[in-house]
Amino acid sequence: MANKLLRSSVGWAGREEATLTVELTVDENIVKAQLHGIGGPEFLQALCALRSQLVGDWNKVKLPLGATFSAILLRELLLKARGEWNFPYTEDETCHCRVVPTEVVDQAICLGAHTPAKVSAMTSASTACGSCRPDVEAMIRYRLGRAG
Repeated sequence: MANKLLRSSVGWAGREEATLTVELTVDENIVKAQLHGIGGPEFLQALCALRSQLVGDWNKVKLPLGATFSAILLRELLLKARGEWNFPYTEDETCHCRVVPTEVVDQAICLGAHTPAKVSAMTSASTACGSCRPDVEAMIRYRLGRAG
């Protein structure tokens, strides 16, 4: 039986970006892994730390923990490679009252807006009727790797 090839990429053009290619045996052992990226020193250090885990059993590669931009982005990279990326909001626009795109809300969360109030301050989302607040909260929980 042929080996399985997984590919994933994440990032923002002109900022941190990463691509991952992993070749797996039938029993999910890593045959070959390539992880490439560009970005600042913290991001490149996180890439090196992740790269050192890409040996042995693919299922034992741990998701990066924490709320740093690097951890958030690399967690997304691995979840996408595993086929487990399930972002909780799929509409193009999160806040209809203020016409705030979901991408803007997500970027604010990745850059450190880890409470609804901070997201509102950075994006103006959820500052009118508030009906998007549960969606903003769900996005924050998901990005920070918290259940619920």
